[in-house]
Amino acid sequence: MPDIYPSLQKYFGYSTFRPLQEDIITRILEKKDTFVLMPTGGGKSLCYQLPSLVLDGTTIVISPLISLMKDQVDVLKQNGIAAEYLNSSLQPAQQHEVLQKLKNKELSLLYVAPERLVQENFLDVLKTVPINFFAIDEAHCISQWGHDFRPEYRKLNLIRNYFPDRPIVALTATATPQVKEDIIERLKLQQAKTFQASFNRPNLSYTVIPKDNPYDQLSEYIAKHQGESGIIYCQSRATVETVASYLQQQNIKALPYHAGLSDEERSQNQEKFIREDTDIIVATIAFGMGIDKPNVRFVIHYNLPKTLEHYYQETGRAGRDGLPSECILLFNFADRFAHERFIREKESEQEKLVAIQQLNKVIEFSQSTICRRAQLLRYFGEETDIHNCASCDNCTVVRETFDATIIAQKILSTIYHLKGKFGIAQVVNILLGSKAQKILDYNHHKLSTYGIVTDYDRNQIKTIIYALIHGGYIQQSQDEYGVIGLTEKSIPLLKNQEKIELVKPAKMSVSKNKKVDESTINPDLFNTLRILRKRLADDANLPPYIIFSDASLKDMAAHIPQNKTEFRTIKGVGDMKLEAYGDIFLKKIKEYLGKK
Repeated sequence: MPDIYPSLQKYFGYSTFRPLQEDIITRILEKKDTFVLMPTGGGKSLCYQLPSLVLDGTTIVISPLISLMKDQVDVLKQNGIAAEYLNSSLQPAQQHEVLQKLKNKELSLLYVAPERLVQENFLDVLKTVPINFFAIDEAHCISQWGHDFRPEYRKLNLIRNYFPDRPIVALTATATPQVKEDIIERLKLQQAKTFQASFNRPNLSYTVIPKDNPYDQLSEYIAKHQGESGIIYCQSRATVETVASYLQQQNIKALPYHAGLSDEERSQNQEKFIREDTDIIVATIAFGMGIDKPNVRFVIHYNLPKTLEHYYQETGRAGRDGLPSECILLFNFADRFAHERFIREKESEQEKLVAIQQLNKVIEFSQSTICRRAQLLRYFGEETDIHNCASCDNCTVVRETFDATIIAQKILSTIYHLKGKFGIAQVVNILLGSKAQKILDYNHHKLSTYGIVTDYDRNQIKTIIYALIHGGYIQQSQDEYGVIGLTEKSIPLLKNQEKIELVKPAKMSVSKNKKVDESTINPDLFNTLRILRKRLADDANLPPYIIFSDASLKDMAAHIPQNKTEFRTIKGVGDMKLEAYGDIFLKKIKEYLGKK
């Protein structure tokens, strides 16, 4: 078995492995099929990149997104590794050049899209070159039970037919036990050993907040995180545009990203985000899989995610560098109805059933009062003894319950009088004594419950109504009107035969305090090094994080290296980085110290 530590230090600048990495690499070096389930930021890529350097031949990496391929290849080249990608973004002459490098045995890694791999002429080329193993990234895309199913991934079982003696490594960040079994079966993995890292991302904090004047909530949060990179996920293209436009009007550097934009504009906006020319991307779920930006400090879900798999993967784009990052979900129960409209359009009844079950899990997660981290881990089949993670809202905010019997009776009585013909807004307006035209038109100002609520505001009443819907006391129609009516369960409550306790609805701020001690880091020096990194990246036409990650810069700002020997001990500084940037950064550090 070759010694892998010299390559780890030389090419990647690390002296130790993260959990499971060494065991996975050893398994791959033994040329055996392997299944890797490791969360975003856990170091999946190294698991196949490092063995490709010590094995003879070329590693073929199947990756679903063009932009991600380019980013990963750029990083590898910066580290002195012979890597290329082959996809439709290259001109014919460039594709020919890459194929020649492959045929000449000049590549350690070649990244390709699944559509390319299954082309017969490309498979014929691969049969003429020494392939050491195949790595299938984002392997959950092969499963119909996965959250990102891609039909072209189903054809990847051709690999086993064409290369029966070559090991296959399947890697994913999100897979329930059912998805995992589907991947193994579809790819025909033989006696595959499973390596499952913890789904826990300890550097991420999770917060669910009642959506209440969301524009104000966004502005307030971003004002406290100026200059930090963030992603705001929205459910629709229209919402993306309106949120991005609002932020721009507030002089916040934000850009939209969705499938309705031209390819050129999408690409430009993503590039500006990666290169730190804009701070925030407002996006549909079309954005994210294609970026490898490690210093996203916050992810905000403006709307309800479709599934907990989506939520986990989207929040996983924060804090890939291991530094503290925040995940915030603005929760409004009404967001579910837009999802349900899409679900009703599905052709298969089985698909509809699965989608509704997945959506209900998101609702449960959003409304639960137990540790959110523990809920996510258990959802993915991971046993945990975490009861208080000290970094989600349910573990850090004291949740008061209250006797909600009287306010619930007022709400239910109003709904009874409306005979199932109106939605939530009309109920709230009646209770608050609104003089809206719709109230007057229907004589609802004459109802006995008109104006009888003075101790709760509009959003608090809505929160209580959603809690009653979730508890089965109120039913809501599954169409665009969302009219509400009573259920059998509401009758004892209306008749004062039982009481109900609910979590007290509160107006909550989106600001949180990070719980990691960064007192050893010199913030002025860190910002000085960030400016230098940005200039070097622009000159080289690269994203800044490819020069050095934020984690590396913070390490420099904490330990203040004075020479190349000390600079070599900084996280992420390998031989190539030391040679290319050591003198430049050491000079800047000395200049900074000379000014102090």
